[in-house]
Amino acid sequence: MTLVTLDVVFVLPRRLRQLAVTCSNQLADAMEAHGGACFRLGSDFPGQSDGPCEPHVSIFMMAVEDHEVPAVGAALAEAARTCEPVTATATEYRHNHEGAPEVFFDRTDEFRDVQRAVVAAVEPLRRGRLRERGPGGEPLAAILDDPNPDDPARVRQLRRYGFDDVSDDEDDRFNPHVTLTWPRDETTRTDLFVLPSVGEFSGELGELALYGMSPNGTCTTKHGAWTLTRSRVR
Repeated sequence: MTLVTLDVVFVLPRRLRQLAVTCSNQLADAMEAHGGACFRLGSDFPGQSDGPCEPHVSIFMMAVEDHEVPAVGAALAEAARTCEPVTATATEYRHNHEGAPEVFFDRTDEFRDVQRAVVAAVEPLRRGRLRERGPGGEPLAAILDDPNPDDPARVRQLRRYGFDDVSDDEDDRFNPHVTLTWPRDETTRTDLFVLPSVGEFSGELGELALYGMSPNGTCTTKHGAWTLTRSRVR
């Protein structure tokens, strides 16, 4: 048996997916002058052939044994029936701590409701297991072992959920975004003013998917997808 890392995500509708791929390539081209990019959305992760790096908004990451993946998918199928599509309003571009350019969305109750439904459905299935590393490659066990953490809320959520970007009753850490690419030289910052107006990334998100994660938080191995089918209350 093998422990695998999964990412429950929103996948982007066709127009937004193509926009993300175009922006990813544009940024990756610009990074060539500073060591290049770790990946390009819409293309295979270098050295892998398990599927293209899919543009996505991460909702919940977890570790399970490989034979348990179907059970996670079944739980997500049930959760999707209880969730409404999300109106995603893109608000800004910015780099993460490792220099990766990202597009961020308004942190709304619609996003929070879907995440809470997902966490309730699948978190028990991880049975306390922790992912080995975060998207940036940081060993998560070391964060839990730090006696004086810089971010106690992050540590609390890693202990409680195995994931540190959750909106719960104590901390609102869920910050929905799409990572467009990732620089090999994490000290560099690519100019984001060349990107289209951030509002171009606004749209409706209505499909959950389950992916196996590759380095830099990329989603490559697709295990299934489910449409959010609960109708909005008018």
